[in-house]
Amino acid sequence: MDSFLLARGLKTLDVRMQRHGENAIKVARMLEEHPMVAKTFYPGLDSHPDRELADAAFRSGRDNDDDEYIQTYGGMISFITVGEDDDALRRARNVCERLRVINLAVSLGGVESLCEHPASMTHTMISREQRKAGGLHDGLIRVSIGIEKASDLVNDLKNALDLCDEDGCDVE
Repeated sequence: MDSFLLARGLKTLDVRMQRHGENAIKVARMLEEHPMVAKTFYPGLDSHPDRELADAAFRSGRDNDDDEYIQTYGGMISFITVGEDDDALRRARNVCERLRVINLAVSLGGVESLCEHPASMTHTMISREQRKAGGLHDGLIRVSIGIEKASDLVNDLKNALDLCDEDGCDVE
């Protein structure tokens, strides 16, 4: 049975991956402009330091340079909420808790959109000093963008970021 499901899933892999990428660039562009986001990491953004490398590496299922396909860069996005230490930690938690379309999870991947806040989930047992030394900011949120309607995902994240101030997390 597992072989049958795998074979069936492979038939639609290309179109699912295309949708992941098309949705992700829309979400990443919104995040890059949002005042509650200090930094957005997505290889499809012009601001990404490895954009040129990503253009060559991400082929979007193409065998050649067929202009018929839209270039996409996968469905994984990371971003950092504004602030430091406790402020960033609180903001990131608030964002994750206020999401309604994107679900909080420790394992990312699949067709549904999922997010993770490493500092309060997978890396919570590691001290802040060790996390920072390893490059893990307290405000970092990882998002696996799914195949839902792109505007639903953009609006969900935007609303969650806008509501971050509801807990007294004003940007100064």
